[in-house]
This record gives sequence, C-alpha cells and structure tokens, in this order.
Amino acid sequence: MEKVLEVRELKVDLKRDEHRREIEILKGVEFSIGKKESLALVGESGSGKTLTAMAIMRLLPENISVKKGEVLLCGMNILKMSQKELRDVRGLKAGMIFQEPSSYLNPVFTVGNQIYEAIKDTSLSVKEKKKRCIDVLKDVGLTEEIYYRYPHQLSGGQQQRVMIAMALVNNPSLLIADEPTTALDVTTAAGIIELLKVLMERYGLSLLFITHDISLASNFVDKIAVMYAGRIVEIANAKIIMDTPLHPYTEKLIACLPEKYNPGENIKTIEGSVPDFHSPPSGCPFHPRCPYVMNICRKSEPPVIMKDGVIVRCFRYGMPVET
Repeated sequence: MEKVLEVRELKVDLKRDEHRREIEILKGVEFSIGKKESLALVGESGSGKTLTAMAIMRLLPENISVKKGEVLLCGMNILKMSQKELRDVRGLKAGMIFQEPSSYLNPVFTVGNQIYEAIKDTSLSVKEKKKRCIDVLKDVGLTEEIYYRYPHQLSGGQQQRVMIAMALVNNPSLLIADEPTTALDVTTAAGIIELLKVLMERYGLSLLFITHDISLASNFVDKIAVMYAGRIVEIANAKIIMDTPLHPYTEKLIACLPEKYNPGENIKTIEGSVPDFHSPPSGCPFHPRCPYVMNICRKSEPPVIMKDGVIVRCFRYGMPVET
C-alpha cells in the first residue's frame, strides 16, 4: 500500500529542565498510514499523543526539539524542510484540527474570511475562492450563511466543522485530528465522527485520529496504535486489538470501558498514573502498573515483537538474546 505518512524512530527532547538536563519525551515512535487508511493514536493524557502530532507538523514549542528520526509525508521528509517549504506543505499535503476550535479561530474575522485566507491555490479568482469556501462548508454540513458569521455566533460543534472545512479547503492527502470531540457533548461528538467517516470517503483522505477513547476509535479507524510514556506499545488492526489485546496496558484500557459492564457494576480503573517524563521508572515504563510484571521488566526495556500480525513491545512475547 502506498504510504501517505511514515514516522520513523522519532525522538523528541525537552531541551532543559531545572537541572540543565535534556529530557527525552518521545522515545523512537514509529508507525505509518497508507493511502485512504485511518489510524488512531490512543493513550492516557501525558502519553505523548499530541506531541507526536505537533512533531509531525513541525509545530513544537521552542523548548522542545526533534533529536532523531524521519517524518515522511507523501515521500517528503518534513524534518528537513525549510520554513518556506513547510508553509507550502501545510494545508496542501496535511491539514490539522484541534481540541478547542475557539482557540484557533480569530474572533475578529468572519468564518468565510478565515477559510478564504487558508486557500493556497493562487490561480483561483476571488469568485472561485469564495465558491470553494462555500462548497467546503456545505461538505462539512454547514450552510452558506455560516460564511458570513463570526466564530462567537457559532456553537461548539459548528466551530469544529469550520475547523474541518479549513483543513480540507486545499484537498490535502492527510488529515490529523487531535481529540476533535473532547470539548463537545455526546450527540455533537457523534456527529463529528460520522462526518469524518463521510469526508474520508469523499476526499480520499488518510486520517491520523488522536484520542484517549479506544472504544470511540475502534468504531471507525482501520488501525490502532497504543501509546504509553512516549512509546508505541502495540499496533494492529482495530478489531484485532479490541478482541485480543496483547500488551497489558491495552488490555487494561479496554477493561475500563463502561460498555464492558452491566448496570450497577463497578468499572475497573488502571491503578497508578502515567510516569513523569522527568523521572521515568527503570526498565519497562509500565511495570509499576502491570499485573504481569517480571524481574526483567524492572531492569530492561522490552523489545519490539511481531506476533500474529501485531506489533507489541512486551517481554511476555519475547526475550532479548543473552550474550
């Protein structure tokens, strides 16, 4: 399958802490997304999901930097590009939508003005650009009237649809959606998910969907990559992961889902919390919370194993070669 996005051995560091050390935050993240394929990056808050998306788009804050790796977008290495090249690629090859649309929409400009300014095709006339804006608004389920409104005149769901329209106006190959339903009520969030499904088909999009909700992701993505403490710990087809999770963390995420319980039953939780990047545990970062912990888990990082088509990082499925 043709790859739209390939992330290879991506390592990202916080430049300095109070002790003037560099802190590794992303620790060799690897995954790929094919043409018209969707992948969800799943994990608790603090696992590194949003940071991965920001690194892919070269939107990291100044105190965080990529130390190693490649990010290939339609075959082009994003990490090697100049700022001018990046401006050309953003929007044209990849669009991104965020958790809080109100934070990214300018309150003093109309919706139409903001989508219009996002269009990169300089060959279009003013009339053609306006038509393109209205067409993409209709594609995301909004009326032409929205073109003339200001962000504060819209509901949260309408604002998110406007953000999606802005991301799609240049017909990119990849859409990155970072927790796009977090700030929305359940009904509105469901509408956004259904919209993404339709748009993936209509625009031939590949999708990187970032969420803490593995159940939500499993309902519409092709693959799931489970992230923990800056590492991908399991990648597989969404149905396979939900039916037969291999990594203990994935297993516990699924065991916490409310739909797994009858009314009145207590829902399980994962004891402990995601480790602090400043003081990670030795060995496997999940071992303090893992029910299957072995002595080797406390001493060494587990290898990446391929088991029955699933990529998993866990000593239960393979041991390092003794030397």
